[in-house]
Amino acid sequence: MCNLLRTFMAVYETRSFSLAAEHLFTSQPTVSHHIQQLEHELNVTLFERNKRSATVPTTAADILYDFSGNMLAEWDKTKQALQNSTATTTVTLHIGISQSVAAVLFPSLARDLKAAFPYLQFDVAVLNSLQVVNQLESRRLDLGFIEQPLTLKGAIRTTLCSDQLTVSGWPTGTWITREEGSGMRYYTTAYLQTTGITPKHLMTVNNNAMLRALVQNGVGQALLSDRIAPPDAPQQAIGKKFQRHFYLLQKPSTHWPHKQAMLDKIIDLAKLATK
Repeated sequence: MCNLLRTFMAVYETRSFSLAAEHLFTSQPTVSHHIQQLEHELNVTLFERNKRSATVPTTAADILYDFSGNMLAEWDKTKQALQNSTATTTVTLHIGISQSVAAVLFPSLARDLKAAFPYLQFDVAVLNSLQVVNQLESRRLDLGFIEQPLTLKGAIRTTLCSDQLTVSGWPTGTWITREEGSGMRYYTTAYLQTTGITPKHLMTVNNNAMLRALVQNGVGQALLSDRIAPPDAPQQAIGKKFQRHFYLLQKPSTHWPHKQAMLDKIIDLAKLATK
């Protein structure tokens, strides 16, 4: 049944039997057979074809999708617990973090979490805020740390701590920002609109380290956390209106040993780390 549900979720997410087959490293006939088996077992139609041959989920598929993700996540956690049921149990958490969280908060957080929960192993992906939310929604992540105030249906968002932004760099007419979907792009756009600034040139990069290096080398100005702004570049205070927050996103259906104790520890450590 788990294999059938994984096939179903791939078709639902890609809206394509052929793309689902590619993602699952199997053949399209196998995908079609799995969907037929599932439809026969449940006595429902899960997908319909429209005139353009697009794969369209039915209402039954919408209901099954939420159930399938929760069930497979629980099954994976159960298998992990059974396979590691000794005193040396290790638990791997898949974590997505935005780049600002990666620079400002997560390294010290990970150090202290490992000391408090030595059985934890982290599989960490550094993404932008929107990518973190998307991967959490598709159940590729257990936890997400973001800096943009995004929400996700069925997820719990916890405010961890604040982080003051500053205008950093020399006024060359160039403003440097991040790509669409990133928290830094969100706040930079808001700042430029609020102040009525129209940059002569807007440079977009997809990496915070590159953004900081460009500021440090006199290319232009950018919003940066005051904790990581280059100390030798000019800084302009912009006040509490641009004091952003870091957030923790988690699905309540995802479980691992001592989950609540770990979440409580994350909240406490985040407050200490940014004081």
